[in-house]
Amino acid sequence: MEGWTELSATLKQLSEKVKDATEEIGKLKGLHDVIRNNCNGFKSNVCIQIDQLIEQLQMRKEKLMHHVEEQAENKRRILKSQIIRCTGKLAKTSALIRFCAEALNEPDPTIYMQVSNSLLHRSTSLEFLWHKEIRTKPEIDSDFVLNLDTKHLQYTIQTLDFAQLKGLYTPHFLVNHLTCSSFSLIPIIAGRRGTRFKGDSSRVPSAPIIETSECSAENNSVTVVWRPRNDGSAVDGFALEIDTGRDDGNFKEVYSGPDTICTIDGLHFNTVYSARVKSYNSAGESEYSEAICLQTAQVAWFQLTKSPSQRDMILSNECATLSGSTLEYRTILGSIAFSKVSFYTWKGVHYWEVTIDRHDGNSDIVIGVAQPAVNRNVMLGKDLHGWSMYVDGERSWYLHNETHHNRINGGVARGTVVGVKLDCDRGILEYTINDRKRVYQGDNLAFTNMPRGLYYPAFSVNANASITVHTGLSCPPSPDGNE
Repeated sequence: MEGWTELSATLKQLSEKVKDATEEIGKLKGLHDVIRNNCNGFKSNVCIQIDQLIEQLQMRKEKLMHHVEEQAENKRRILKSQIIRCTGKLAKTSALIRFCAEALNEPDPTIYMQVSNSLLHRSTSLEFLWHKEIRTKPEIDSDFVLNLDTKHLQYTIQTLDFAQLKGLYTPHFLVNHLTCSSFSLIPIIAGRRGTRFKGDSSRVPSAPIIETSECSAENNSVTVVWRPRNDGSAVDGFALEIDTGRDDGNFKEVYSGPDTICTIDGLHFNTVYSARVKSYNSAGESEYSEAICLQTAQVAWFQLTKSPSQRDMILSNECATLSGSTLEYRTILGSIAFSKVSFYTWKGVHYWEVTIDRHDGNSDIVIGVAQPAVNRNVMLGKDLHGWSMYVDGERSWYLHNETHHNRINGGVARGTVVGVKLDCDRGILEYTINDRKRVYQGDNLAFTNMPRGLYYPAFSVNANASITVHTGLSCPPSPDGNE
């Protein structure tokens, strides 16, 4: 009987468990409907959030279109003013021509003699000043040189995900520009999308760890990569600082946020920079990480770029060779800018060379530098924002703001190498031809006292001319020979 009692108690317990399990299974089956309803509700909320993002994007689009319209209106206003000015001057000139013609047809020589000197003076002065007072070349650039920076947005869209899943994916780079005025750096934030690192928010986090194997330097930019320490503390974000490159111990914050990668562009060439990073949360800031030293390239390299309307300019050889296909002139810029600005980082002496690959007939080659506002639809040096050397097969001269000077005999041919040296520290531009300084009356400087601002390497060629640009060169020692 003792076994019977134990078995009876066990069966009773099993029966109760079966009953409970049956009820729980029934509840589990009911969860199908709950999941379906919750899914539909959650999808509706996600759709609302995405629709709000689309609405914000649409609003941003309207602002961008408004900005473009403002630029267009400004171009139209300048063009209208130029047309009115030229038309008015043209009308006065036509009236003077008609009056002079009537004077020439005057049968009474006495009347003609009374006005002849005045008319001769006016007509001569007008003809002499014609090229200055009647400027029919467009004062504006008909192109809209605006590049929509969509990389940040594209990256954000591609990595848009639920926060709980972000740690499961391999991070990528994004590009976003911001300015740090007091340091005069232009950081490009390349973010490995970060989220708030969960943990104890009442504890100050430990210093982050810089991933030295992933950090790099290229051209005049450095990339710093880091990660938080796994110490159980919550991390809301990071602050990256970089020094001046002068080993003076002065650091400046260039980024603050949740990302764990930052690329800072626009630094000195051939300079060692130190970078450090710290973590922060609601409890405070961590100590700084150990600093990492990164050295920028010794010299600059760049490629050639053109606007969409410059279809007659042909770029090849990985955008290092430029060829002209028509008699029209266009200005082509390099992809990197140098600067003659106090406290800016792009200073120093920069050098590049141009090889003449083709020079047939009456083709022309123009080489120099230009500011961002240069008119790309005219020859380099024809406006206020371009400084250049014009050269053909027989002669060369310097050209700026449609004024040429220092003309000498002797031109270029196929295989000629033209060197360009831009000294941003002193505001000087000079040239060499086949390793010999171009000298005019003992002076080898093409332009001096160049104004502060950004300068791009710039070039113009027309039909039957082709050049190749060589960058990443060290400035050669001063040549001995003179032309």
